[in-house]
Amino acid sequence: MAYSGKKLGAVIDYIEKYVQTNALSPGSKLPPERELIDKTGVSRVTVRRAMANLQEAGIIYSIHGGGYYLSDKQVSPAIESIPLVISYNHGDSKILDIVHGAQDYLIQHNCRLNLSVSGKSSLNEQEIITQLYNDGIRSVMVFPVSSETNTDFYFNMIQKGMHFVFIDRKPKKIFGYSFVQSDNISGGYIATKHLIERGHRKIAMFGFEELENTSSLYERSLGYLFALREAEIPCPEQYYFISRYRTASPDIEKLFDPKNGFTAVFATTDHAAVDIANHAFKAGLRIPDDISVIGFDNLDITSVFSPTISTIAQPFTRLGECAAELAYGYLTGAYTDNIQKTLPVKLITRESTEKMLL
Repeated sequence: MAYSGKKLGAVIDYIEKYVQTNALSPGSKLPPERELIDKTGVSRVTVRRAMANLQEAGIIYSIHGGGYYLSDKQVSPAIESIPLVISYNHGDSKILDIVHGAQDYLIQHNCRLNLSVSGKSSLNEQEIITQLYNDGIRSVMVFPVSSETNTDFYFNMIQKGMHFVFIDRKPKKIFGYSFVQSDNISGGYIATKHLIERGHRKIAMFGFEELENTSSLYERSLGYLFALREAEIPCPEQYYFISRYRTASPDIEKLFDPKNGFTAVFATTDHAAVDIANHAFKAGLRIPDDISVIGFDNLDITSVFSPTISTIAQPFTRLGECAAELAYGYLTGAYTDNIQKTLPVKLITRESTEKMLL
């Protein structure tokens, strides 16, 4: 499925055709913003963003108050598009920031982004990637459904010459691919250490899926364990509790059972943090007075939820940029070896972890 949610490419295409149709030479003036908006059907913000990308690429230049002009670097047709396959595209997630980062990088290099959504279906993911391979694509970015599924499929495609750049989640038990991820281990460590520094000694983890299913979540749990070990705090016999979204479960009952003594929760994602906070309210617990909560991602919901949720911020846009840089490098031959990039995260403290200082 071609990515059509953003219209930057429409502006670039119109400029290319305008230059070719009118046989413009360097120094020729390009259409004004109003014409670009009318002809492409995009917003003024999108036009300005596209023109800024063309300026950064050295293809056009602007004169203050005088419009845009063609530079001596000719506008050339785009290199073949680079695909990005994502497992979902929920508006309340930050995955579209990854898309924006990848798209902006590729546009600056006169390349196109081709986005497909698997709908969290491993079979759909296989079919999309197989079709891309059959179409001659050999460099693809993937935000996979999980770390467990499709590993044999990925390996077989790698043997056929497909170069994968995985984002956030790494397939298990195979090799021969590149990946870009946030520093999940450090993030889990920082989140847990923050709770320890607030005086907590009985800290639980909570999430929606088994840690083994997703490499990023598993790595966050390693950071949690490292922080406990550093502080010489015994790890609870059961430290990870799991429940489906908005669904009560025996695990939630155990987490809130006073006999277990948990005073804080490190949630593997912000959605999980908000969910466990809602469960706490239903159980008659106050946040942060009775139990503190910290999440991971820095989604918008954490700053508007009441109380606001402390979290670990990921550089989502930068993840997309780095993935696109690698994929573009493999397409052009600039890169040949597999590359792994881990980007730093940072702690965002809010109301949900304010209490319980010794």
